Amino acid sequence: MLTAALFACQPKEETKNKKESVVTEVDNTKVETSVLQEDSVLSQLNERIRADINNKDLYLARADYFLEEQNPKEAMQDINRAFRIDTAYLPTLLKQADFLTKSGKLELSLNVIDKANQLHRNSSVVQVAYSQLYLVARNNEKSLSYADLAIKYDMYNAEAYYLKGFNFLEIGDTAKAISSYRTAVEQDPDYFEAFLELGLIFSQKNDPLALEYFNNALEIQPTEKRALYSKGMYEQEHEMYNEAMLTYTAAIKSNPDFREAHYNLGYIHLFYLKLYRQSQQYFTDAIEVDPRYKEAYYNRGYAFEMLGDINNAAKDYRKALEIDPSYDYAAKGLSRLNN
Repeated sequence: MLTAALFACQPKEETKNKKESVVTEVDNTKVETSVLQEDSVLSQLNERIRADINNKDLYLARADYFLEEQNPKEAMQDINRAFRIDTAYLPTLLKQADFLTKSGKLELSLNVIDKANQLHRNSSVVQVAYSQLYLVARNNEKSLSYADLAIKYDMYNAEAYYLKGFNFLEIGDTAKAISSYRTAVEQDPDYFEAFLELGLIFSQKNDPLALEYFNNALEIQPTEKRALYSKGMYEQEHEMYNEAMLTYTAAIKSNPDFREAHYNLGYIHLFYLKLYRQSQQYFTDAIEVDPRYKEAYYNRGYAFEMLGDINNAAKDYRKALEIDPSYDYAAKGLSRLNN
């Protein structure tokens, strides 16, 4: 499924693979070793596959797992396993095509979709695959035509309407994009990406409906960082500072390494609330996530400057310039301190 960034990873809520220490005895000597423990999702999939080694859907499910875990090699191996079991199975062909499209191998993907189209005539989901491919290829006209064909075969295909919305947005027809996204959520009330896109569009229009769409998206995925950040930004830009701080705090709770959320909390405390010392901790948190976050160094330095701590302000301005020697704000900060 396409997103605002074409293909964005969804948040992972399962327990990740982790190393666990195991103590054993060798020749009466205790030896500690680390073993890689499978998370519960992968472990269950592996058990089910061992019990039913010819179940193509299980291989496709494990491929999805590996894709979420940023392991495309293992994902492709499972897609190929499913393909060898049944070369005409439509979900496998679509998974192959989707993988190849996301990998930028558009010609190979087109070959797979053509095969699927020959085997499964008048399939709405096959036309969606064509539409996705041509959207990635930046051919909006073809992408729209295939989305329309998908709707012709299945007027309730929410993804086809979503793809139309994305295409209309790319060619600058915001009104048609809104209409298409709204139709997508009418067909599928749990369509997170369509609600998010609507929120972003109305946010750009400074329309309070943006918050309603962001909230709808968050009802579907309460911890999704893009939706939380976008909602927080709308609240921040419209002087809803308490609401923005609550939203950013929620984002950090579910995504502790979300540097922009830490930074924006610091920004609100620094420039809007004038709480300089409190702002420093948020900028420090952002720096701990990303030690090369020049804007966080600069703003922490500015907070030091406002507190009269010239030495620490200079250190942070210099650090920002060390990261980016052309960073004008930091250069001007040092110049202020020297006057």
